[in-house]
Amino acid sequence: MAQPTDNIKVVDAEPQPIPSDAGSANQPLNPNVLLNNTLDGFATLSSKFNPFAQKLGKGIGQVRQYAQERLGTAEDITELPEEYKELEKRVDALRSVYVNLLKVSRTYNNPSYDYPVQLQESLAGISNTFTTQFQNLALSPAERAQAEQQQQQQQQQSTEKQHPKTLSHALSRVAGTGSQTVGVEDALGTALFKVATVSEKVGDARVNMDQAITTKFNQPMQTTLNTSIEQALKARRNVQSVRLSLDSCKARYRAARPERQDAARLEVEQAEDQFVGAVEEATRLMKSALENPEPFRNLADLIAAQAAYFKEAHELLADLAPELDEIQVTQESLHRNRQE
Repeated sequence: MAQPTDNIKVVDAEPQPIPSDAGSANQPLNPNVLLNNTLDGFATLSSKFNPFAQKLGKGIGQVRQYAQERLGTAEDITELPEEYKELEKRVDALRSVYVNLLKVSRTYNNPSYDYPVQLQESLAGISNTFTTQFQNLALSPAERAQAEQQQQQQQQQSTEKQHPKTLSHALSRVAGTGSQTVGVEDALGTALFKVATVSEKVGDARVNMDQAITTKFNQPMQTTLNTSIEQALKARRNVQSVRLSLDSCKARYRAARPERQDAARLEVEQAEDQFVGAVEEATRLMKSALENPEPFRNLADLIAAQAAYFKEAHELLADLAPELDEIQVTQESLHRNRQE
């Protein structure tokens, strides 16, 4: 039998004598005894019909051990090493950090996060579509086909001209429309045209930032959650299962009849080996998850994407500001001259 590590406390339980009055009807009802009798009866019945009775018996033993621990009637619960329990806390904290970061950073997956008005525009577009379809019902088949064809062409042209639904692109659209309304040759039209042009470029830069954050931060962080951290959590669940099996074997050994003691002790030794191996594997995976350098790269990519966007936006707006100032000064001068 493999020797357990120093930090893992595995208690060899010797069979204990059963008091002669254990089954006395004068004693109060013991929930632990009731649980054991129920599970023993189920295991005995299953063994007569199920070819996998041995595996089923182990599963029932784990259920019994878990229930006894919840009831507070279990004895000699195998303790986990302090290092292992500390690693569990650190992995749980790391997972919490990942989950909370992604809750916020997933905002970048939706281009319209800074332009809530787009929802109203989308609803208005859907309402117009339903209205048009309802009006088409009153047309003849030929007229309806012609109307639907025109509608499809309009939708295709609208899709081709559609800008991303960001605040900067929305500002670019309304400024461009205003420029056409008052005329580009007008000073206000010129200023609006410049604002529209720069705002579209700022919006494009923001879309590039969103895409970079999605591919270089959100997706890798989610992948790490689904791989290294999930593998560590799965190994921890296996440790819990193997520990329950070990303590169940120890309980059976304590209650074994003399002719069954050797077989019961062998089961305990095998369960001890499995427990030690499971703890070592879970420890290795938890350390690997905690030592993973990928989060540092992800954070660096997140900040780099933001820095690139803000730098480009600053440069675009810094170039535009003097031009608008010059138009403003010129118009103020013309206004004063007209008043004099």
